[in-house]
Amino acid sequence: MKLNVLEAKVKRNNLVKYAGKFYVDKTSEIVKQLKAQGKSALLGIQNKKGIYTIIGEKCIYYLTSSGKNGEISLKEFIEELHENGSRIGTGYLKFKFLYKNIILSNKDKVWLHNSNTMFSIWNTIIWLEQLDNGNGVD
Repeated sequence: MKLNVLEAKVKRNNLVKYAGKFYVDKTSEIVKQLKAQGKSALLGIQNKKGIYTIIGEKCIYYLTSSGKNGEISLKEFIEELHENGSRIGTGYLKFKFLYKNIILSNKDKVWLHNSNTMFSIWNTIIWLEQLDNGNGVD
């Protein structure tokens, strides 16, 4: 799959629109830094404090407000989004951070900006998960 196909999908999911100034792509410093570390970073969001949630080919890369960085598989991230949504109901739409109790403490949360951005990220990840050609994104 080509990166331009992913970028078109992201635009259709309105991630660019909903993330606004926080949207980052292959031209951003954070994506370039992650790639230089051997990560498969593609695009995502980053705020002015440097906190980010970046979608990769196989996982999500994140930096929390407490400075903890890490990665979580796309599958596990989707499961956590679903679990949090099911447990909290529609109230989770008001949160700007997703609690990651499995990996992170209650003080560390993965940043999602807002509910619209969260849904756009969710849809993009589901689409990536459904790819079965094994060629990755280039």
